[in-house]
Amino acid sequence: MKKTVPRFNLLACLFGALVCSPDAEAYLGGFEEQDGYRIPLNGQIASGAFAGDAQFYFSNNPVGGFTGVVPWGAYPNNFSDGTNGPDVTRYNAGQFGTNNGGPGGAAADIADNTGLWQALSGGRLNEDANAPYYYGSQFARDSIVAYRNTMPHGGSQTLNLQASDQNLSYLYSLDSRDLGGIDPASTTAALIQMSFWVKPSDWDDPDTGNLFGLSLMDAANKPVFEVGYTGDNWLEYRLNGGAWQLTPYQMGSAGYSEITVMLNTADNTAGLAVNAYNDNSSLLSGNVDVLTNQGLGVASGALTGLQWDLRGGSLDNGAVSYIHSFDDFNFAVTPVPEPGCPVLLLVAAGLWCWPRRRR
Repeated sequence: MKKTVPRFNLLACLFGALVCSPDAEAYLGGFEEQDGYRIPLNGQIASGAFAGDAQFYFSNNPVGGFTGVVPWGAYPNNFSDGTNGPDVTRYNAGQFGTNNGGPGGAAADIADNTGLWQALSGGRLNEDANAPYYYGSQFARDSIVAYRNTMPHGGSQTLNLQASDQNLSYLYSLDSRDLGGIDPASTTAALIQMSFWVKPSDWDDPDTGNLFGLSLMDAANKPVFEVGYTGDNWLEYRLNGGAWQLTPYQMGSAGYSEITVMLNTADNTAGLAVNAYNDNSSLLSGNVDVLTNQGLGVASGALTGLQWDLRGGSLDNGAVSYIHSFDDFNFAVTPVPEPGCPVLLLVAAGLWCWPRRRR
């Protein structure tokens, strides 16, 4: 017997596919001023002198008093460095700007770790340990900052991770602006595509172990899927906190590679693709599927955050920890349909082939 789909359900599914499948770029976005990321070239951020907020002496001299501005990067007492923004946990990073329906406004000091970004270990926490004095250098930072990059993937700024002295771990809480107006807590049954561009460091190439990991976190603050790479830039992934799985895809360090993750929170599967930059040809190798419909082994729940983990300090085989640059995050979210919604099924099935936005 031929089964018909009620017209109401079909139209409802079509409407849902149209309004709930955004290609969003904001809050993370391209880490531009309009995305909510400030660097000194765009003006200083006045310190609010919040209780517990680390402050540093200007020029490391108590006579000069405190800097009076939110310390940026890991060199908080040098006003001559206009390329590194403040650590993203020190100000309202990602919470101002106009891109993707942003509220506008301006960069402002907040109590550390009270915004979308939190330092869990290392990074700013390491730099703050000796406040109000600072014992680092302009080129040895422990932080995550927006950076005025001369070779970005798009725009003029990138997100730079550096763990000069020790490992760092930061948590970013996704916002509805990331997902085109969809509340992250409502993504318990959705197809979520996340893509971003990365240029790894070549200073750490002698270290062949896992160096960087980006974990997709659920509402229970547990990782449901992790993607990363080794010191010599081989793409890796990890399931359910197990061992890192090495792939045969190596990303160059002279240009940006695109990584795409597809998470299905309804059937607890994930996909992974890479468009790797080839240092020899100076070209992208083309998009390749690494995983499709890979079982996660856990109930994923809603996607609510991203955890950034970077090894630092003394690396293996004499490798030197240095800067890793990220740019142009994009998200697309499609709710997984209830039975009887064939149009939305087609939309969901085609989401993996959704054209990636290029700047």
